[in-house]
Amino acid sequence: MGTVLKDVQPIGGDAPVEIRFEGARFTAISGEGISPHPGDDLIDGGGKLVAPGFINAHTHLAMVLFRGLADDVPLRVWLEEHVWPIEAKLRPEDVYWCTLLALAEGIRGGTIGFADMYFHTDEVGRAVEESGARGLLSYGIIAPEMDEKGRSEIEAASRSIGRWSGVADGRIRAAISPHTIYTCGEDVWRAAIETAEELGVPIHTHVAETRHEVVEWLEKTGEGTVPYLERIGALSVPMLAAHCVHVDGTDIGILANHGVTVAHCPKSNAKLGSGIAPVNAMRDAGIPVAIGTDGAASNNRLDMVEEMRTAWMVQRALYEEPMKPSAADAFDMAARAARPIFGLEPEGLVEGGSADLILIDREPLHVSPRHDPLATLAFASDALDVTDVLVDGRWLMRSGELRTIDAERVRFEVEGLRRRYNN
Repeated sequence: MGTVLKDVQPIGGDAPVEIRFEGARFTAISGEGISPHPGDDLIDGGGKLVAPGFINAHTHLAMVLFRGLADDVPLRVWLEEHVWPIEAKLRPEDVYWCTLLALAEGIRGGTIGFADMYFHTDEVGRAVEESGARGLLSYGIIAPEMDEKGRSEIEAASRSIGRWSGVADGRIRAAISPHTIYTCGEDVWRAAIETAEELGVPIHTHVAETRHEVVEWLEKTGEGTVPYLERIGALSVPMLAAHCVHVDGTDIGILANHGVTVAHCPKSNAKLGSGIAPVNAMRDAGIPVAIGTDGAASNNRLDMVEEMRTAWMVQRALYEEPMKPSAADAFDMAARAARPIFGLEPEGLVEGGSADLILIDREPLHVSPRHDPLATLAFASDALDVTDVLVDGRWLMRSGELRTIDAERVRFEVEGLRRRYNN
């Protein structure tokens, strides 16, 4: 038995289509109508927009616990004085509940996949597996030297990869994540690179997030951050580089030459006063630029529609360019650029491809009247306009109701954690 979804309007398309999926794959997509198989379930799409779904290319899901905590301080103060002391006390079960809350928020807004970097990754993985979403999971390595702690961090990352790579019929994938160049020594980085090569996984890390780290690194070593990563071989394996706010032309050329995917996090970078990444320049150089929210602590939401809108706004302001990024560019960054690193078809919504999609209401006042559906989504829509989310042929949300996560139970559990850690 399969399902035929009727009367939906593709993003960027001119006419309604019908979509059939069976199991985890699309079996037919047609503007001419689809003859259902015996026993197929028929669903009227009601003229809603249909899209591949958003991919949050960089986040720390469990950090929803810190949403609204110490919002008006610099990045390092926020991390070292507020976040890290509480994180040191977190129990594995705490990470599970916080991750579920973040997943519920993301799925509610049409996010089908999350590139997460954190710790207690077995609990992160358990939550992602239960939610039905896609995940690129990694343990965040922090180790200045390859001493006992450094070896322990690499071993923890390797165990996480072994446990979660390919789980749930490939819906969950794994990466290795040396946190940054300034929190991991060169020997630790080289061990992480070797592990990535041996296990066939990408590196997911933070690169050039603040001007301070770039200047400090140059003063300390005489070397730029991106040239350093190239010298030690970190760019010889697939890399997902979060932020890349303070990169110059030389850096951009290196990243482009090595096929690095950049995860642009405009709201986090703006909130923390880190700056605005030169996305237009990176895209012009051929770098795939995806969009991530970062953690809810530094955003403060996991709303990919809002993130997409922020991305095009700040780039147009930065470059004083009213046409770039376009609506299509913004949507591609939010929904398509990170798909290859998740092992997905680049375009989405293709026959034989993974049965992932979202449906978006076209009736709210803030998206009326109807002109260009793609421009409306990129420039006017709200995350709450998403009504349905399908991943691997399974409905994670139908008619605005989450089906795989008990949101009220999760909210109750996380509120209890907030009270515990605030006392």
